[in-house]
Amino acid sequence: MTLRLKFVLLVVLPLVVIFTLLAVMQFFAMRDAAMAAAEEHALLLTQATAREIEGELAKAVHVANAGAAALAEAHEVDGERAWSLLEQLVEGVPLVEGASIAWVPGHGASGAPSAPYVWRRDDVLHREDLKQAYEDSSGPPYTDRDWFTVAAGGEAGWTRPYDGPVFDGLLVSYSVPVIRRGEVVAVVSLDVPLVPLQKQLSIGEFERAEGYLVGPDDRFISNPNPSRIMQPVEASGAPSLLADALPGTLRRVADWPSNEPHIVAFEPIPTADWVFAAAIAEDDVLGPVRRQLAWSVGVLIGGGLVMSLIVVSTGLRLTGDIRRLSGAVGRVRRGDFGATVGGILRRDELGSLSRDFNDMTRQLAETVQQAADEQAARQAVERELDVAAEIQQQMLPQEDPPLPGRREVDLAATNIAARHVAGDFYDYWVRGDILTVVLADVAGSGMPAALVMVRAMTLLRQNDGEDVSLVDLVSRTNAALCNFNERQLFVTGVIIRYELPSGRWELVSAGHLPAIRCTDGRLAEEGASTGPLLGVVPDGRYESRRGQLGCGDWLGLYTDGITEARSPEGAMLGTDGLMRGLEDHAGASAADLCQRGIALAGDWHGGVVDDDLSMLVLRRR
Repeated sequence: MTLRLKFVLLVVLPLVVIFTLLAVMQFFAMRDAAMAAAEEHALLLTQATAREIEGELAKAVHVANAGAAALAEAHEVDGERAWSLLEQLVEGVPLVEGASIAWVPGHGASGAPSAPYVWRRDDVLHREDLKQAYEDSSGPPYTDRDWFTVAAGGEAGWTRPYDGPVFDGLLVSYSVPVIRRGEVVAVVSLDVPLVPLQKQLSIGEFERAEGYLVGPDDRFISNPNPSRIMQPVEASGAPSLLADALPGTLRRVADWPSNEPHIVAFEPIPTADWVFAAAIAEDDVLGPVRRQLAWSVGVLIGGGLVMSLIVVSTGLRLTGDIRRLSGAVGRVRRGDFGATVGGILRRDELGSLSRDFNDMTRQLAETVQQAADEQAARQAVERELDVAAEIQQQMLPQEDPPLPGRREVDLAATNIAARHVAGDFYDYWVRGDILTVVLADVAGSGMPAALVMVRAMTLLRQNDGEDVSLVDLVSRTNAALCNFNERQLFVTGVIIRYELPSGRWELVSAGHLPAIRCTDGRLAEEGASTGPLLGVVPDGRYESRRGQLGCGDWLGLYTDGITEARSPEGAMLGTDGLMRGLEDHAGASAADLCQRGIALAGDWHGGVVDDDLSMLVLRRR
């Protein structure tokens, strides 16, 4: 018997048998793992869709609660103000198509509609008095409707689906009571049509996926077949598991919703106490897995044949073992950090070297995988922060140019965040001929500062009114910010009221840097702070300063990210440095002055400044 034949019988054949067994075992292991991964992927997609719906509904709930809170604080709401508030509610949430304020009889403003209602059709807002609409239809009054009675007892809640009061189609409503002195005086209701909501229930990655919403009483809130809405789950032909399954689980169904196997995933919608169920055809989920497994088996078998040929042709030569070791090193060099050396069974130095190499690559692969997991986690956080930054930017005024149609003023503002989200913010709004502008800086930066920023913006707008003085506006906002502020995140800011026809202005500075006043091309500081920081001293006293802008004069507001920018030598730019840099450009537009101020900080620092940068300029034309 030749040595070659002995090698084949004693080495090659046992190796083929072992390899075949391992291949079979690997196939089943790969199949189970791949199927589990595919099902997990389907569940993750379902969770993503559920979170998207939850976010939209939560936004609607927040907007409705905010509207009800505003009404509860108001002493009396006339008709036009009610219509304006409802239009803001509808425009604030894309999913909402209608909003109403239904007054409890005896509590509405004299001469105003009892149940003003605003709805959207073809991107156009319409107004209607629901009291009159229900009387014209000879139906029950609005006080007997589910959307009113669900909140009339003092608790907010969602209704069951019902036919809309104005536009065609089923909808659900979120209703929240307006309570004054412990008594329900009105109900604020937001309408969510089910047809647009159904369109959001699709799982875009799977062609034959269908989405369902199930209410707390095991009835369909939303169904691709509209005739099934409000039917019990079991009565609609769905299996009982659809009503009994726990959120966050995955079930296999043999013949629902069509006559083929489906995978059904369940996720909660906590805001409305609903459950989202996604039925995905099993072939859509597992078809790619089976094709991948078939390809992997083919590769595995082909690799086994190639390896057998290599072992037969080179197994009797020592250089064969060395060549395999060299090949594994090459794979590692090309990026395959899990490469191992197989087939070297020697007990000498070469065998020891191959084993050490395998241990090294295994540890290297584990290290690389750990780094990849950490990178994926960081990227996920980055994506969430990117979304937060986008939302924050959308909260700032979006008009371009600001105040279109008001030729008597040139207004511009710029905000650049040091991180994804900023603690600086600016805002402006007009009531009649009075323009109110705000530039503020929350202590610190990042997400905590951004949350305080949102609260401060909301309070300033909420507390403003025609009969509220500027000092009272700042005092009320300060008192509200002091509540629930255990971390003592304070706010500095400048609030200006400006009379558009005359150029007269009134200013309150809450611990903020002095404003810059440009008069006839000369720049000067507009005095020191007129009151304490916002959010620290609940009963802080504030004073105001007044003046008037001539044609071409302007006021400039800025945050400390600009003035505290440091040069490579460590010197700060300061307010004096900012004014020197702006003086040669005093006649520029408001937008150019803002860009110039931001650029001065970067040029002084010699690169990107690691703080939020904001500037606002108000020029009288």
